Amino acid sequence: MKILLTVAMVCAVITAQADDHRLHEQRENRKSHNYIIERQQAYQVQGVPTSRLIIGKREIDIYPNGLMFEGNHVVGVRK
Repeated sequence: MKILLTVAMVCAVITAQADDHRLHEQRENRKSHNYIIERQQAYQVQGVPTSRLIIGKREIDIYPNGLMFEGNHVVGVRK
């Protein structure tokens, strides 16, 4: 019985470590997320941004119709 309990505990520890590693990889993948393609697939915009404003860590994409996006969020409209 003790051997079975020990094996179960070892499996639980190994599984817990594997889950943490997988979560860490997901966080890294978010940094390389392609918002331009995602906006096009969601039909929010057509085409590619004509310019990009970089203010500190913020990257704002400006489209020909005037919409301004930061990530997946609209942050303004230009005329």
